[in-house]
Amino acid sequence: MSRSMRFYALLDRLPLANTFRSKVVLGVVVSVLLPVAAMEVYFIGFSPLRGEALEQAILISCLSAAAAAVFAYWVLSTILRPILYTSRQLDRYLNHRVLPELPGHYKDEVGILMSNVNYLTRSLHDLVRSANENGTIDHLTGVFNRRSAEDRLRDSIELTRIRQGALSFAILDLDNFKKLNDTFGHEFGDSVLRQIGDLLRHNVRRVDWVGRWGGDEFVITIQGGETEAAAMLSRICEAARKKSFLAPDGSLQRVTFSCGVSEWHDPLDSQKIFHQADEALYCAKRLGRDQIQFWGEVTFA
Repeated sequence: MSRSMRFYALLDRLPLANTFRSKVVLGVVVSVLLPVAAMEVYFIGFSPLRGEALEQAILISCLSAAAAAVFAYWVLSTILRPILYTSRQLDRYLNHRVLPELPGHYKDEVGILMSNVNYLTRSLHDLVRSANENGTIDHLTGVFNRRSAEDRLRDSIELTRIRQGALSFAILDLDNFKKLNDTFGHEFGDSVLRQIGDLLRHNVRRVDWVGRWGGDEFVITIQGGETEAAAMLSRICEAARKKSFLAPDGSLQRVTFSCGVSEWHDPLDSQKIFHQADEALYCAKRLGRDQIQFWGEVTFA
């Protein structure tokens, strides 16, 4: 750790300074209280003032310190506002892929920071878009392919670990898809998969993502715990049940999903959370398909 960061690291360990703004408040309060405390010690122990004069001196010093603290906090908050705004804009990009629009005309260090964030996010956005066009997207379904999904799962876990958030991982398998494919041919099967890819992409939030793990098996990461996962997957399964596919013989075919879900927690890595979701998926199929099973509810026969 850099020496310049040691004091900040010390503040970060304090329970009352767990946010950036609280660190500023603590710094202001301590900076004002220390000289005031020294002044009070002088007035009480060494000053010739006594009685009402001493009380007035102490009162005036306390009021002056309070006014100074409020003014100092206002000044610091105003100066630090661009940094907090930059942080929110960057977080918005990470969660919703909305490019920051930060002012670039300031010439001090904060202005350089905002200009750099603008440049880096746009460069990253272009790089991601270029990568999507060169091998990370499954050409049939329009969702992430297996290799990209594996990378994104590891990244999602690491980001969740850093933010101490919640993450759920789901595996969705089309029920009896092989029979449908064998009966009506691979061209019809590809058409079903293509439309299923569209259905999945349109029913997840921008903070979540969908991948095709292989064949008729898809995966979704969901920012949130079991409650958020259950709501999203229920909506997806219901949308799939309502959708019909026109088969070559003129009949309308329908599909359903079996879903297995695991909620991430330390120290699960990508392989272990996939294994848990896969076990939950197997349980969903064993219990009759067309349902959602969570790892915590799985019973092993």
